[in-house]
Formats: sequence, structure tokens, C-alpha cells
Amino acid sequence: MTILLTGASGFLGSRIRKELLARHVLTTLGRQPVGERHIYCDLAEQVPNLQNQTFDYVINAAGKAHSIPKNRQEMADYDRVNVQGTARLLTALEQMPTLPKAVVHLSTVLVYGRQEGHLLDESTALLAKDAYGPSKVRAEQLVREWGMQRNVRTAILRLPLVVADQPNGNLAAMMTAIRRGYYVRIGNGSARRSMVRADDVAAVVVRAAEVGGVYNLTDGRHPSIHDLEEAIARCVGRTHIRTVPFGMAKHVARLGDGINAVIGRKFPLDSIALQKLTNSLTFSDQAARRYLNWKPRAVLDCFQ
Repeated sequence: MTILLTGASGFLGSRIRKELLARHVLTTLGRQPVGERHIYCDLAEQVPNLQNQTFDYVINAAGKAHSIPKNRQEMADYDRVNVQGTARLLTALEQMPTLPKAVVHLSTVLVYGRQEGHLLDESTALLAKDAYGPSKVRAEQLVREWGMQRNVRTAILRLPLVVADQPNGNLAAMMTAIRRGYYVRIGNGSARRSMVRADDVAAVVVRAAEVGGVYNLTDGRHPSIHDLEEAIARCVGRTHIRTVPFGMAKHVARLGDGINAVIGRKFPLDSIALQKLTNSLTFSDQAARRYLNWKPRAVLDCFQ
């Protein structure tokens, strides 16, 4: 297959690229050169020139990742990158002599806008309200509507926390804190969270292109925060994690609410953060198991 991959220099995109290179003719597209076959383009600013290109599948892993925006410009970037960037990519695909057979779009479970829930499936309403989630909802809608109007198969992969042997983002910060001994567990850490391995996602994108549809991808184990903390602690050689009772953390979070109301979201623990750390939020991957032959491995094995 001939495949176009956007976002190939990113955390997940780089792993998808590695997976695809072994079996397919791969072209990458983005601001940073990746491999021999590369199209230079910033989708947040311009429509790429694909007039002389032909691809069987397009995998869109480009986008602005989830973070707390510090100002209006950073909030606007979610729309500029995730929504307008996706629209520019779709516009470029129409320039090709032949439309692709399928488009796979990497999305997030944050489109559901839920702070807690048990095995939520793909029929769950999309109620995201923060700066990031709604941009991913709109990007999904663009891809699905474009595909229906042009009879191009589309697949949407909604991902929870993505884990690899070299983690990034909040998980990397958590690992550093545990290694250095200043990480603190809140309560008993019993809240469960859906997670997925980056290499498992990379391995299923071609199957998703062949089948189409909307899918949550998880490892199916939904480990507790406690289990994740302990797995990381063993990995970095720590034998003990300090614990703060939930009641004490709740008082600190209320203090954080007051501070952040004045200076913005800079104090690390407020009621929103506490809720995320102590509420269970899991997603069902049964649709992927049924239609994509999804057989994920345990996320915690990444830390062995």
C-alpha cells in the first residue's frame, strides 16, 4: 500500500511510521523532515500540494496535543491546528488525481467530555467543553462528513492515555517525580483509568483503514492509579511512595481553587485536578475487538 502519514515526528506518529515502513511505501507530511519520502508543509498555515501524488491510505496523526492553554492565543491554536489543519489536509486530498481509499484520523476519548464513567462506548455523547476536546470533536466531524460526501472510507481512533517505554507529557513528569522521590499518592489510588500502548495503536491503523468506523482503543485492563504508580516505582528503583489522605488533599485543592481563580491555572492541585486523580474513567474497546481484531497488550508491561 502507498500511505501518507501526517504527524510522523510526534510521540505516536513516530511509532506509527516505524510500524508502516516495514510493509508499505510511506510518505510523511509535516514541518520536520522524517525519512526519505517527505512533503514539507505546516498544516496549521498552508494547504499542501498533492496534485501529483497518489495514496491508498492517509493516516492523520498531526495535531496540537492536550495541555492547559495559558492565553487566548494558545486556545486559538487548538482550532488553528486541530480543526483548520485537518480541513487543509482534506482540501489537499481533493487535488490528487484519485482520492484515497481511506482516511484514518487519530482522536481522543476527551471528546466525550467526561470526568468519570465506566466502560463508556462509542455511542456516548460528545460533550467536551474545554479548549482541546471541542477542537477534536470538530476535526472528527470534518473527516466523517468529508468521507461520506466523497465515498471515502474513514476511521476515527479515540485514544486515552498513550503509553510507551519512553513516556512523554504528564506520564513522563510522573515518572520523574517518582524517581526523585517527591511524588505523592492521593488516598488509596483506587481510581481506574483507560490507557493504551503506542505500539498497539501503530499496529492497528492499517486494519482500521481497511474496515472504517469509530473506535475506542484501550489495553482492556484499565489499571488503577495505584497499580500504575507501583509499576513505575519498580521501574525506576523506588520502593516507597508517600501518601496524602484524601481529606487533606481536598482541603489543599480548595486552596488551589482560590489561588487559580486569581492567577490562572498555575497551582498544581485544585478541585478539577483532584477529580481527575481520584475518579475512575474507563472506556470500552469491544467494538475494536469485534471489527478490528484488536488484541492489545497490558500497558503496565511497558515499565518492566
